[in-house]
Amino acid sequence: MLVLKKAGLVYLANPKTATQALRAMLRPHAGGTPEETLNKHINAQAFDRRWRQRAEGITGRPVETFAVMREPLAHMSSWFRYRQREALRGHENSTYGMSYAEFVAARLEEEQPPFARIGRQDRFLGFMGAAERPVTYVFDYDRLDLLMLFLSERLGVDLAMPTRNVSPRGETIDLTLPDDLLGRFREGHAGEFALYDQVHELGVLETR
Repeated sequence: MLVLKKAGLVYLANPKTATQALRAMLRPHAGGTPEETLNKHINAQAFDRRWRQRAEGITGRPVETFAVMREPLAHMSSWFRYRQREALRGHENSTYGMSYAEFVAARLEEEQPPFARIGRQDRFLGFMGAAERPVTYVFDYDRLDLLMLFLSERLGVDLAMPTRNVSPRGETIDLTLPDDLLGRFREGHAGEFALYDQVHELGVLETR
């Protein structure tokens, strides 16, 4: 979470959506952000419950929130590649030595193993569960140019986003799924796909 006081905005960092790069770019404009939130993926529900009042005290006005959403299967494959990295080998969160299909199947289990505990984006963004209100602006990961334009206008500065924390891509990784598994994933994440379809159609979904 980052509080952009001048813009009256709060950035909620949805994992695996260029969060490290966005934090690096925005941190110079987020001097009032509580230190204990800087490296945490605080979702819409937690923000409303624990941080909104404090953020509005920092800005002196009601705040709007923004976040980025990724196509659900691309989001899953990014997590899979990220957890294949050598530094995690032997850890319970590692996907080393398994197929992408095995990873997705594990994600669909009722009791997920640690490596497959990936949060749902629709829940993170406040469109599923008990959040008082969803994120105000949800940007498409594939249209970050719209986010850059939005932030530049709200902050009154020209912004350039650095590259950070990129998942290893590995040319030999097979990211195809059997039709039955793909169908199960789409059914289990129907709300997430429906939300992304709205975001993707518009480039940015506004909920205010």
